Amino acid sequence: MASMFNLSSSAAATSFNSSPVISSPPTTAVSLRFPAKPALSSSRLSLRSTVPLAASLLVKCSQNGGNGSHVKKTTLHDLYEKQGQSPWYDNLCRPVTDLLPLIESGVRGVTSNPAIFQKAISTSNAYNNQFRELVQGGKAIESAYWELVVKDIQDACRLFESIYDETDGGDGYVSVEVSPQLADDTQGTVDAAKWLHKMVDRRNVYIKIPATAACVPSVKEVISLGISVNVTLIFSLSRYEAVIDAYLDGLESSGLDDLSRVTSVASFFVSRVDTLVNNMLEKIGMPEALELRGKAANAQAALAFQLYQKKFSGPRWEALVKKGAKKQRLLWASTSVKNPAYPDTLYVAPLVGPDTVSTMPDQALQAFIDHGTVGRTIDSNVSEAEGIYSALEKLGIDWSYVGSQLELEGVVSFKKSFDSLLDSLQEKANSMKLPVRTVIRLNPCRHFNDLRVSDVLNMPFAAIGAIPSFVNPRSSSSAQWAHKQPKSSPILQSIHVSSSLSDERYSLDDAKSAKIDRRRWLVSSVGLLAVPLGSNLGDGVAVASNFAEMPALKGKDYGKSKMKFPDYVETSSGLQYKDLRAGNGIMPKKGDLLVVDWDGYTIGYYGRIFEARNKTKGGSFEGDDKSFYRFRLGSHEVIPAFEEAVAGMSLGGIRRIIVPPDLGYPENDYNKSGPKPTTFSGQRALSFVLKNQGLIDKTLLFDIELLNIIPNN
Repeated sequence: MASMFNLSSSAAATSFNSSPVISSPPTTAVSLRFPAKPALSSSRLSLRSTVPLAASLLVKCSQNGGNGSHVKKTTLHDLYEKQGQSPWYDNLCRPVTDLLPLIESGVRGVTSNPAIFQKAISTSNAYNNQFRELVQGGKAIESAYWELVVKDIQDACRLFESIYDETDGGDGYVSVEVSPQLADDTQGTVDAAKWLHKMVDRRNVYIKIPATAACVPSVKEVISLGISVNVTLIFSLSRYEAVIDAYLDGLESSGLDDLSRVTSVASFFVSRVDTLVNNMLEKIGMPEALELRGKAANAQAALAFQLYQKKFSGPRWEALVKKGAKKQRLLWASTSVKNPAYPDTLYVAPLVGPDTVSTMPDQALQAFIDHGTVGRTIDSNVSEAEGIYSALEKLGIDWSYVGSQLELEGVVSFKKSFDSLLDSLQEKANSMKLPVRTVIRLNPCRHFNDLRVSDVLNMPFAAIGAIPSFVNPRSSSSAQWAHKQPKSSPILQSIHVSSSLSDERYSLDDAKSAKIDRRRWLVSSVGLLAVPLGSNLGDGVAVASNFAEMPALKGKDYGKSKMKFPDYVETSSGLQYKDLRAGNGIMPKKGDLLVVDWDGYTIGYYGRIFEARNKTKGGSFEGDDKSFYRFRLGSHEVIPAFEEAVAGMSLGGIRRIIVPPDLGYPENDYNKSGPKPTTFSGQRALSFVLKNQGLIDKTLLFDIELLNIIPNN
């Protein structure tokens, strides 16, 4: 009998073990027809069927009502009833009633991601009516996007609610992901998960959080709040173990007496592992390397199942079980075959095991229903999996590199899908000739203490004018003006402030007195007030009347001219600063050790953020255990502008500084002087501007809060 890793053209050859597999019963054979590229000129999307059988189940995504062909028992039913694995569908679009035949055929849950919604919304006119109503009602593009998504998720949750009830919360979930722009923002992810969970307001929703290093702590926090989570983008065993620990830590710290309603799945990605490893093996080129192509993904998955069994056993887990805790099930994701030479059930049939989930996109689901086999395969040959894993290591395959590289690619891919969708919605609004309103959206991330809403209107970057495009690389739910908004778009007559707990509107009069606690709000975008100069907000109030245009962003002078801000103090060195909050403590002296919190932006290049210290503060600063930035005044540890600015501050103050290139990082290298961005994405954003030899304005903006002064004794 062929090995579980042998790539035979026969689907049966992908079985793990040498014992006979259990074939699906000779009941009614079913072929699911899935949508190909949509024909937008038609009222229906074009459909295809690759394996026409006696009974057909049509699955479509269009603007019309769903269908409900009766379906008898399939291999999906056997998968759950005989092997304890839950088949889920990795797709979602309108009308969600098209899921009904799939539910009848044995599908027990649905997963979605930014790429799925990008395809669904941008290629169908099923969303047009709701989108038109939202935009005409004053919603910004991104706000409208979330309204569209939430409706789909809510409608799908209703369809699966009976399965959720029948299994006592074990199945019947619908997953929706937080903004991919938050992949390196711990607290922002927590806030977004809380907001999204409240917006959907369904018992059987899973909030998807990526398993990035920054977001693993978010998983713990969100689980501790009693919110069920689908942890996604897991590509390595080490990261998977960290995800399990975050789930267990969250349960233990929740304080709940009954843990039965807090559940989770860990989405372990499969096929993409083979895609990357195969390329690495082909570069090695030796016969023993080429022999291992197509075997890495399933081998690692088999070891992940062993880790799952180990972690969810023993005294620690048993203590949680007594309080009703449920295992965080392994979910096999990315189960579609990328290499057409491989069997089309390669990442489904060999990964069958109890207490697991397999979420399948159209191709994989159709193939498995048509000719998939059902038998416990996930742990039928663990020794072979271990041998393959070790053999790849001996050939120089670094599993940690594979995991981090695939994680990066996954995050980037989802961000691009998210950005592309916002572009598509903007284009759709333009084609419908809808008046898109401009808003400021503030993310609750504990920043800008005592900052008034009116201060936002007077920030220096309001002078930049209409920026072609801005998508905050760290947080899509942070302060942001309309994405790619035309200059001719009308301006909203009020400031729209969205938080995870409220959705309030403030008039300009209200803005004069409304305060935003720095510990709760982060205006995490700079240079993005897309207001045509001379435009007014409300009753003739000029937003940027004190400022000239930013010539550094325009024409042949791009990157050459210097912008002066009238309400800033300019020192003899050329540094410009403005105190957002005057300190009331002592001033530092040369040699003192200073503790600061800081944010950084490439204000000369679309205001992109490269550092946002969204850490939980609160209370007074005590001891040395806080991870704030520390440097000794006068030691030249930081860039000249940073040191000059802090030297003139008082303890407790917050100062905003505009840093010209000659006062910034020496030799355009942030490794030579601080402060250095603490995240990989932040380092990339800053390095792109500093290292670029083209006409890119390298002017930077920092917000600095002086937290503590430790005298030099």
